[in-house]
Amino acid sequence: MMKSIIRHWYELAVFVAGIVGVVLAIGQWNLLQTTILASLLIIHLHFFEEMGFPGGFPWLGINVELHIDERDATKWDLNQLSTLWGNEWFAVLVCLVPLFLPQWHWLSLAAVIFAFAELAMHLIYFPLSLKLLYNPGFFTAVFGLTPITINYIVRAPMTRLYHWSDLVLAIVWIIFNYWMAFRGPVYKKLGAMKQYSFTAEEVNRAQRYMDQV
Repeated sequence: MMKSIIRHWYELAVFVAGIVGVVLAIGQWNLLQTTILASLLIIHLHFFEEMGFPGGFPWLGINVELHIDERDATKWDLNQLSTLWGNEWFAVLVCLVPLFLPQWHWLSLAAVIFAFAELAMHLIYFPLSLKLLYNPGFFTAVFGLTPITINYIVRAPMTRLYHWSDLVLAIVWIIFNYWMAFRGPVYKKLGAMKQYSFTAEEVNRAQRYMDQV
């Protein structure tokens, strides 16, 4: 049961997005709360676009980000369990926590910065590396997270809400959570569990990108 949940976690993320969508639709939310919930919804659809359909992101993470030329997923330090850990850790700590602590402005600023980091990765870094515009996660990053965040920036009194110290704390928070999610000891320990290696089907979703490099 647990292994099946881990195997299909990015498909279950679609249902998480649906639940967040219901909460968003039936509640009365201010601008910040709406932005956070909408971003949380999109980030779970983003996980599905990256991993499920069209999918292929695990290979991009290994080859393009880490520069490891290896197609055998059993030799990767990246697997279904470590990606579940990393993505959900980051989603909760960076995208959800600001909903409960709005008085800590640097938390919401971190979510804003993260959205533009995703835009830079999927609109610039991956297309240049792959010599293809589309890459797994492109649509949800460019047409989901980005307009939601821009809407917040345009409508929120940014200069009154945020100060330089918020920027520093936001960047530190992002770096810390990125390390915890994708570089820390828990991530490495989970990544070493070969029973959760990506299947050939999951790896082959990246075939079109493999053919480009």
